[in-house]
Amino acid sequence: MTQRFVDRVVESTEKAGLILMKYRENGFTINSKKGMELVTEADIESEEFLRKTLTEILPGSSFLGEESWDGLFPSAPYWVVDPLDGTNNYAMGIPFFCVSVALIDEEGICLGCIHDPVHSETFIALRGGGAFLNGNPINVSAAETLRDAVVATGFPYTRTPDNLTFDIDVLYRFMGQVRGMRRCGSAALDLAYTAAGRYGGFWEENLKPWDMAAGVLIVKEAGGVVTGFREEGWSLKSQGVQCSAPGIWADFCHTIEKRPRTGEDA
Repeated sequence: MTQRFVDRVVESTEKAGLILMKYRENGFTINSKKGMELVTEADIESEEFLRKTLTEILPGSSFLGEESWDGLFPSAPYWVVDPLDGTNNYAMGIPFFCVSVALIDEEGICLGCIHDPVHSETFIALRGGGAFLNGNPINVSAAETLRDAVVATGFPYTRTPDNLTFDIDVLYRFMGQVRGMRRCGSAALDLAYTAAGRYGGFWEENLKPWDMAAGVLIVKEAGGVVTGFREEGWSLKSQGVQCSAPGIWADFCHTIEKRPRTGEDA
């Protein structure tokens, strides 16, 4: 993978961010998807742009995008793209959203790029090559205890008053142990912030491959530990993710795995 190749991927990801900013300034229509999830014109145009440019950068590659996925994983090499992660934030004027691009080869994720156009931050990692923010190396937090860490999570769009569809007890247990809790609304950026040491850890259930792929590689290359949510490892078919700095990994996992009990020990 040449530097020119990587530069072109970064350029495409950042240009997709400019598309989001254009609509943010000029206005856009909002439509509903399933549950509480939204989609905008910006999502669609960003994905169409990335499909065209990324498959031109790597001729013969396939494309898996949030707004057009048919439920099947193509043969490698292929791109996994979230053209606008944090659409609900974007639609409501909350400045926490991004573009997420990952490249998958026969061995797994080989490139991850996340661009935050509001703050002009581009996180990137190559497999075996470290992780970077705007060209500068990044590393996960040096926290050794949960008390030293701010951690983040997210809530599924499929929740209803009768079924929240996630284990809220995990949130409750973390709140009693960590320095701070954040729920900002973009899993890709939450992963990037974990890689940069801003969060000590992040977990979320009920995610899709485009939410996680780029960020998982960036966290790993920044020195973090990553698995699927309550899984031994992580794959593109994982239904969620948990990751943290190595110094708090054991306690982080224990807090997630601990099941609520009845009676006085609950």
